Amino acid sequence: MSAASKWNLSREDIQSAAKDEKELLLEHDSDPDENMLFNRPSTSSLESNSPKIDGKMDNVRLQIHEVTEVMRENVQKVMERGERLEDLQEASDRLNITGSEFRAAAKRAQQRAWLQNFKTRIILVAITVTVVVCIIVLDITVLYLVLR
Repeated sequence: MSAASKWNLSREDIQSAAKDEKELLLEHDSDPDENMLFNRPSTSSLESNSPKIDGKMDNVRLQIHEVTEVMRENVQKVMERGERLEDLQEASDRLNITGSEFRAAAKRAQQRAWLQNFKTRIILVAITVTVVVCIIVLDITVLYLVLR
């Protein structure tokens, strides 16, 4: 016993139920891609009208062609995106190398500046010590000459 005869459903009842279900599904935020999927022709063998089948087959072929074109465009966009990502990766690598070189040059410059600062301080200390020693020696010499 088949399901259709068990419930005594007519062809019109089935089509009406399919239409109601389609409307319910498309009720919210329907877009053309969804409509294309839900508006596909019936593949039921109950249809014996040849012109309707040919028209529906043409619609299916047209939809398949449209989907194929959309997919080709999507694949092309993905490939272009991949190329852009590769370019960004190369630019990132170059920036990383340049950053490393800059960091090394900055470290060398900092070491040179520290060494220059250290040398300057040593020279200032040496000059100060020399001046102090000269003053002390002159005072001692003057005292020696005065006391004599």
